[in-house]
Amino acid sequence: MKLGKILKNILIIGFIIACILLIFIPFILSNIKYAMFIAYPNGVVMLAITYQFIKMFKSLEDNNPFTHNNVKILKNTSTLSLIESILWLIDLISLIFVLKNTYINYIIVLIFLTILFFGVFIALLILSELFKQATTYKEENDLTI
Repeated sequence: MKLGKILKNILIIGFIIACILLIFIPFILSNIKYAMFIAYPNGVVMLAITYQFIKMFKSLEDNNPFTHNNVKILKNTSTLSLIESILWLIDLISLIFVLKNTYINYIIVLIFLTILFFGVFIALLILSELFKQATTYKEENDLTI
């Protein structure tokens, strides 16, 4: 239980800091328009993912992790991860073809982030199906007792 509360508090602090940063990005990056193109869409999706996990920790605090609400949260988070992967892919394609940037470090990082969030999408989708089955078994077990 303590670890769950610590993680939830870390997520809340990170969420608040990210919101503040997202508000002040136009002032910080006033002359770097491409950074705004990357930061805003990806930042908003990452905030949505963080918010979904904060909601999920509520059920952990209540000692009831296998609920249909958590299945829905995991599916939403997997969809958001797929969107994040697509956004990184768009950033990669625009970096290479539109900006004609050939810095291999940027390209490698964007490829890594695209693959990473696609993997997270698959993992969360599988996890949501596992939670769905566990929730069904739990409900059937509760009815038999």
